[in-house]
Amino acid sequence: MSRKKAADDDFGWIYLIDQGEIGQNPFRKAITAGDADLKAIAARLAIPAVQSLSAEMTLQRAPGNKSVIHVEGMLKADVVQSCIISQAPVKGHIEEEFEGWYADSEVVSLAKAKHERAGKMNDTEIPIMDEREDPEPIINGKIDLGDLVAQYLSLSLNPYPRAHGVAWDKESVDHGHDAQPSTPLRKNPFEALKDWKGGEPDKEG
Repeated sequence: MSRKKAADDDFGWIYLIDQGEIGQNPFRKAITAGDADLKAIAARLAIPAVQSLSAEMTLQRAPGNKSVIHVEGMLKADVVQSCIISQAPVKGHIEEEFEGWYADSEVVSLAKAKHERAGKMNDTEIPIMDEREDPEPIINGKIDLGDLVAQYLSLSLNPYPRAHGVAWDKESVDHGHDAQPSTPLRKNPFEALKDWKGGEPDKEG
C-alpha cells in the first residue's frame, strides 16, 4: 500500500525513535497509543472515536545501503465510524500490515536529483519512484513511528461504513433517483493524505 505525506500533515500521534538505536541487527518495537493520542487521531481522521491502536514493528538497515531504514509491522485498532446512510455509530476492528522507508534528508535529496536527471537525459516522462527509492526524510535523527502507524490506520478505514440492517431508500431507487444518504456524509478520511504516489489506493466497498 503506497503512501506519501505532505510536510504539514499531522496524524495526531507522535512517537519518536532515535535512528542511532537501529544497528545492523533487526530492532523490534511495540507501541500503544494513549487516551490523548486516540482522541487526537480520531479528530484528525474525522471519525467519532479510535478506541485502541497499537503496533508491533521491526526496524532494520536496508541491505546494501545502511543509510536507509526499513520499517515493517502490524497495526491493530478498534474504531468507531459513522454509517454513511444513518450516521449511526459503526464499530470496526482493523488488523493491517504496513511498512515505511526512511533516510537522512541528504540521501533523500540525492536520490530524487539522480532520478530526475536520469529522466531528463532519456528525454522521457519522469516515472514515479518506488517508496524504497524515495524514502521519507529522517528529521533531527528521529523517526516518527506514531505518525507512520496513524497514516496506515487512515488508509485501512472502511470508506463505506454501514450500520447493520440499514439500507438505501428503496423508493428512491425504484423511481430512478440517485440513492443518496438523507444526511451529509462524514469527511472522507482519505482526504487527510496528500501527494499520492501513483494515485489513491484501491479500496473495496
